Amino acid sequence: MKRSDHQLIQQVLDGAISLEAFDAFQERLRGEPELAKFYGEYALLHHSLCEEFEGHPVPSAVQPVAGRTISARIALVAIAALLLLAFILYRKFPSPARPAPVVAAVRFSADAVWQIDGAAQGRGAAVDLALGATLQLLHGQARVSPNPAATALIDGPCTLTFVSKDSLHLADGFGRFRLEKTGGRLEVTTPSISAVDLGTEFGIDTHQDRPDELHVFDGKVRMRLNGTNGGEILSAGEAGRVLGPDGIEHFTADANRFPKELGQFQAVVSGPFVKADWRLDYGNPSISGDRIDGVNYSVFRRLPEPEPAEDHPVMLVTLEVAHAPAGDFHTDGWAGMSFFSKGTELLFFGDSFGPERTWSLDVKQRIPIILPGNLVVGPRTVTLRYDRNSGDVSLHEGNLPLGPAFCTGKLPPGTRFDEIRLGASSSAALSVRSLTIRVGGERR
Repeated sequence: MKRSDHQLIQQVLDGAISLEAFDAFQERLRGEPELAKFYGEYALLHHSLCEEFEGHPVPSAVQPVAGRTISARIALVAIAALLLLAFILYRKFPSPARPAPVVAAVRFSADAVWQIDGAAQGRGAAVDLALGATLQLLHGQARVSPNPAATALIDGPCTLTFVSKDSLHLADGFGRFRLEKTGGRLEVTTPSISAVDLGTEFGIDTHQDRPDELHVFDGKVRMRLNGTNGGEILSAGEAGRVLGPDGIEHFTADANRFPKELGQFQAVVSGPFVKADWRLDYGNPSISGDRIDGVNYSVFRRLPEPEPAEDHPVMLVTLEVAHAPAGDFHTDGWAGMSFFSKGTELLFFGDSFGPERTWSLDVKQRIPIILPGNLVVGPRTVTLRYDRNSGDVSLHEGNLPLGPAFCTGKLPPGTRFDEIRLGASSSAALSVRSLTIRVGGERR
C-alpha cells in the first residue's frame, strides 16, 4: 500500500476527514478490494488496541525485571521507560474520539459451514466481518447486516464480500436482500450486474453456468449491466435475466427460489438414554441415563417420524463416543451408528469394517468406505450433516457450530430414515456418552 493510503486510513479512524473526502474514500473501497481488505484489518487492530488500553490507570512506577546480565536489565528498563512515556503522553494528549470500525454482523444457521477470507471477530454462530472480508458459505444459511437498515440472507454454497456499509458483492450463489428504511441505499454487485435497492426487497441468483438473475419482491430496484450506464427499473413481481452485453430479459419473479429466514432446528432425539426406548438386537450392553456401553452388541431405536421430512430437509446427528471400559473402538471390525429405512441399512459412520484406524463414512450403495484425507483417530465427538434435497452427507469434528468436513459422500436425494442403530462387532467396543439428532433447515 502507498504511504498516502496509510495516512488516509488513519485520518478516517481519527475522524479527521471531511464528508466529501470520506465519500470519495468509500467509492475507492467499492472499486479496490485490496484497499477495503487493508482498511478492515487496520480498523480491527485499531479497535482492539483501544479496547485494551483505554480506561486503564497510568502505572506509578516501572518494576525492575530480573535478568542474567546488566545489559539485559538496562535494555528492559529502557524499553519499559519508553513504553511508560508513550502511555503518559497518550493519556495527557488523547486523540479525538474515533469512530468504531465498520463491520458487518453475521449470524449462521445451525447447519452452516463457512470460511472467511479477511479480518473477522467473534466465534460460534455470530461473527463480525471487517471491510473487504469475504464470506464463503459452504452449507446452510447466513444473515449478513452491513448496516442497521440492510440485511442479506444467503444460502450455501455462496460467496459474499463486504465492500462497504452500503455495498455487497455476491460472487456466486443465492441471496435475498432487504433495505428496511426508505431513503437508505444498498447496492449489490455480481460478476455481470449491479442492483441498487431503493427501499425494497429482492433476490439475486448468480452462478457460473447460467446468466445472472434479479427478482424483485417489494418496491423497486435499478438493474444495470456492468460496463453500461443507466440501467432499468424493475418493480415488485418483475425479474430480469442477463441476455448479453446489452440485453435484459424480463419475466415473472419467483420468491420461493430464495431463502426467507435462517433455518431453525429442533431435536427429535436428545437427553438421557432411556432403556425402554431401545430394542436389543444382540449382546449385553449397559444402558444408563448417561451412557450406552458394551462389546459386541446392537441396539435399535425407532424415530418418531421418518426423517428428514420435506419441510425440514437437513438432519444433524451429534454422537459423543468415550473410551470404553473394556475393548477398543478401532478394530478390524466395526463400531458406530447406522441409519435404516424399512429394515435396510442405508448409512453408517464411526469406525467402519476394515483395518483402517479412523472415523469414516459408509453410504452403502456398493460404494467403498469413504476415508478422511487425514486420519481422525480415537473416541471423540463427531457430527453428521445430511441434506435430503441434495443427498450430501458429511462428517465434522465436534459439536455445533460445524467445522470443515473431514469426510463427504452422497445418498440418493430424498432418502429418509425411520430407525437408528448403535453397536459394535464381536471384536470391537462402543461407549456412547450422548446422542442428539436435530432436524430443520430452509425448505426450498
